[in-house]
Amino acid sequence: METFRPHRLGLCIYELIRLVFLTGVFVHLQPGRGEPFPLLALITPGALFFLMALFLLLDMPRYRAYGSLYLVGKSLGIITTMFWIFFTDNYIIRELLLGTERFFAPGIVLFLVPGDMFSAWLLIRAMQGKND
Repeated sequence: METFRPHRLGLCIYELIRLVFLTGVFVHLQPGRGEPFPLLALITPGALFFLMALFLLLDMPRYRAYGSLYLVGKSLGIITTMFWIFFTDNYIIRELLLGTERFFAPGIVLFLVPGDMFSAWLLIRAMQGKND
């Protein structure tokens, strides 16, 4: 029987919290209050990260290949977000520096990027296990 691995459990819990958080935020921000599809469609790829983390939690040796896919996906997400922050209109940086009431979007970004970095670190730690 496989031993308990807290890194994999933490990864799965983070991805579940991230998915629920983004779903709640996007439903709250939906444009016409009757048209959730455009924003909810952005969450669908995030569900795949949760599923990869769940499979890795349940059986790391069998689904180890998902680990590389997970890391590449998180890396692309982090890089894309950083480009978005620094190369588009810079309203996020202005909001962070000026502290306007529109801090909602930058707050989400500043929560997700470190969280995604942490989840990538958790996966790397989980994949380094000898018995996995």
